[in-house]
Amino acid sequence: MDANNNEYSKAIADRILTIMKIIGLDVAGFAEFFKKSTSHIYGILNNTRVLSEVFAREIGEKLEFDGAKIFNLNSKIPPSISKAEALIKFKIDHRENSEYFLSTKSKRSPNSFVTDVLLKSDCFKEGYKYLNEVAEYCKTELNKEFVDDQLSKALQYAVKTKVLKSTKKPIMLKGGGFGKRLVDVYYV
Repeated sequence: MDANNNEYSKAIADRILTIMKIIGLDVAGFAEFFKKSTSHIYGILNNTRVLSEVFAREIGEKLEFDGAKIFNLNSKIPPSISKAEALIKFKIDHRENSEYFLSTKSKRSPNSFVTDVLLKSDCFKEGYKYLNEVAEYCKTELNKEFVDDQLSKALQYAVKTKVLKSTKKPIMLKGGGFGKRLVDVYYV
């Protein structure tokens, strides 16, 4: 991808973020509203997936504006999209799902983040992950950082409540290779 295409893709991702901000939906809510996976939405936001014209039209239809305007960087995203009938119905129907809304994002506990966001992402798609790999995935792909041992405790809680599994594997050394000590690795 050349520099101009990369800049344009980033601008499109920024416009999707603007839409999400105007309508007050987090990635999980945006994905549910449009019946897409969270990894699809993160792919668009992280420039690893292109926003298709079909999806842009779907966004426009549900939010009552011309979805093609998303591709026109000179066109302003109309604030009126926050009053779209389908959006209002979605917000009423899902008002109990705090992970869907930007207004409740800061209130989400590490435990609910793991079960509501992390486990619905592609983090464990390719098998088991060490704690540091999960932390890096959360930071780079999900834009979420944890303080101290919050993530470790949340992952252990997910295992205890049987929404995640763990096993012991040799510790992964920073310089590469594996040590003798066994540590938890997580998988679904």
